Amino acid sequence: MDKKQALREFGLTDKESEVYLTLLPLGSVNLQELAKRVDLPRTTIYNTLNYLYTKGLISKIVKGHITYFEAVNPERLVDTLNQKKEIILSVLPELESLKKEIKESSGVEIYEGFKGISTILADIFKEKQQTYYFGSYSKSVEILKHLPEHFRVLRITKKIPAKIVIDPYDEETFHKPSYKKITEMKFNESLKDFSCMIFIYGNKVAMYTVKGELVGVIIKNKEFSEAMRIIFDMYWRQGKSVKL
Repeated sequence: MDKKQALREFGLTDKESEVYLTLLPLGSVNLQELAKRVDLPRTTIYNTLNYLYTKGLISKIVKGHITYFEAVNPERLVDTLNQKKEIILSVLPELESLKKEIKESSGVEIYEGFKGISTILADIFKEKQQTYYFGSYSKSVEILKHLPEHFRVLRITKKIPAKIVIDPYDEETFHKPSYKKITEMKFNESLKDFSCMIFIYGNKVAMYTVKGELVGVIIKNKEFSEAMRIIFDMYWRQGKSVKL
């Protein structure tokens, strides 16, 4: 994955990523020296440095009335994530109890953007249950970059079985024994220009666009899920068997 994309997923803005990446190989430098290497207004650089400092990603020291800045070791990023994880884990039982207080019912959740689609995929593979999905896989990979691979690895790790109908596509993972063991796949040429990926799991249906603006939904409704299974079965019958 691209370094800036990774830092964006971590939670940094593009400006924060640029300043942090520029600082990394420089060691301790002052604002004037940094401004020569970053194509941003000096005030913006200064404010960005302060934001990074509050996040614990840079250190600063004053020498002779001049402030010097230095990027912390990249391992600190992992430490920060682990600290956030521990904080959430400490209150997770309370959060889950609040959620359980809500009576099970139908509902629709709407998500936008790259992070929104990531949330949808995380929900799909949260539990070990049979999953069915169909759509334009090639366009999904094109627009989402590394995300399909990430959640495919998660599905393999959790050994979640899946039946899949996608447009003709090939990649190395499809041929791995761990993938083949839990996957049934068919190709359907008509899905090449299909504008969505659709997933059916339990009483839920999730879908997201693979053209234009990234928008997705999770629909929790037994009747809707059953109806989408009928559509999936139609594409499955029309599909061409694939020997993984």
